[in-house]
Amino acid sequence: MSDLARRYWIVFFLLAFLLALALIFAFITPEEIVDYVGVRNTYLVSFLLAVFGGLSAVTGLSFFASVVTFSGGGANTLLLALFGGLGIFISDSIFFFVAWYGVEILKKKAKPISLWLVSRMEKFSLTVILIGVYIYIGFTPLPNDLLMVTLALVGMPFKRLAPVLMAGSITVVFLVAYFGEIIFQL
Repeated sequence: MSDLARRYWIVFFLLAFLLALALIFAFITPEEIVDYVGVRNTYLVSFLLAVFGGLSAVTGLSFFASVVTFSGGGANTLLLALFGGLGIFISDSIFFFVAWYGVEILKKKAKPISLWLVSRMEKFSLTVILIGVYIYIGFTPLPNDLLMVTLALVGMPFKRLAPVLMAGSITVVFLVAYFGEIIFQL
């Protein structure tokens, strides 16, 4: 099978999976899902989805959809934020350390735009970068993969990044869960 055909199959299966999820959520309410999974298990499921789902830009969407569903189904918003935020923190930490230890390879293979971003970030103070990291992670449900790689390339110390990464991860999950709670109360 050619590379192009394989890409089409991947896109086809991804779209079929998303369509199946949309159909399931059209006929099953969040309350039924939480009742089936169990309220206590929703926290474990959200943690596992964050750890494994956060490793990719594509699967991150399923994590946030599950958080909205669980919070709309009656799970505690704060507990979802704590467990989901911890899962995102672990996932992003894995990305950071993979990039940290592969920094020499990344610098050789990185595209010029990535190196341009790194050179721009090196001009800012550590405090400004950390505030930007918190705003990006805490207020956007976008994937953090590229950010973690860039921070590793810049040489950001993990002990300075970890509290900001944890706070931002908890914040974004809390906001998404609260949004889900509000939507399903309407």
